[in-house]
Amino acid sequence: MVKDASNVKQPRKTMQQAVGFNFYDVFVVGFCVIFAAICFYPMWYVLVASVTPYEQFVKGGALLWPNGGVDFQYYKMIFENSSFVTSLWISASKTVLGTLLSVLVTSTMAYAVSKVHVPGMKLLNVLTVFTMFFAGGLIPTYLLYIDLKLIRTYWVMVLPYGLSITYFIIMRNYFSYSVPRELEDAARIDGCNDVRVFFQVILPLSKPMLAAVGLFIAVGFWNDYYSYMMYIATKPTLQPFAWVLRRVLTDSAMMSQMRTGAVDIGAQLPPPMALRMATIICAMVPIMCVYPFLQKHFAKGVLIGAVKE
Repeated sequence: MVKDASNVKQPRKTMQQAVGFNFYDVFVVGFCVIFAAICFYPMWYVLVASVTPYEQFVKGGALLWPNGGVDFQYYKMIFENSSFVTSLWISASKTVLGTLLSVLVTSTMAYAVSKVHVPGMKLLNVLTVFTMFFAGGLIPTYLLYIDLKLIRTYWVMVLPYGLSITYFIIMRNYFSYSVPRELEDAARIDGCNDVRVFFQVILPLSKPMLAAVGLFIAVGFWNDYYSYMMYIATKPTLQPFAWVLRRVLTDSAMMSQMRTGAVDIGAQLPPPMALRMATIICAMVPIMCVYPFLQKHFAKGVLIGAVKE
């Protein structure tokens, strides 16, 4: 006996099947869009304020677009100041040199310590991580830098940060769990020593991790002004741009000097907030320009270094 298909009870459609989409997905996407807009608008406001003409800026209000055209007068005032240009070069050079040094030193040590079968490496690992929790303190560190002839020199902002314990742990875990040991054995059979294995086999396989870690280290060097404040301070020619930015935001004397310098070059007396906005953009742009070149490695490398079973 054949049953009538019209009498067969059809399964109930889900809401997603009925309306064609899932309300939860709509909520998640909407929340992410709103949250991204909230995070993006402060940066957009700073950018628009830094290129808005003086007459429009003094009117105040929410800036969504540079009304009255785009005016780069505030940037011109900044780059007419020689101390600003010098500080940019100081920050750029110490960021490049410090990042290269830190990545090289940290990666070579992490690779060595990852070889736990080598006698003494477990103890070296413990001693290295120990310094992450117990430091000597500011005064012993200052006295050490005096003995090393680093005080009030450019290198005090670079050399002491050659080894980063946090990134040492990430690199050690990567070398221990993510790099096939068979590749190292094959390279040694072909006649490579440990140095060639590291530079010709391990590092090319570690590009995602090195890109992520290198970016974090570079941001730290670019934003660092503590080392200048504590160990140099008396030499304005060595001040990094992060220190200049701090003074622009907090020091009224610095702002008065900038405004006076703008008048000296024939510009209109600029509003302090507009100069602060332009300085912030100058501090943001160099690091932001690095991201596109590391994006293909960064997304993968940022997840590397987690504990694996």
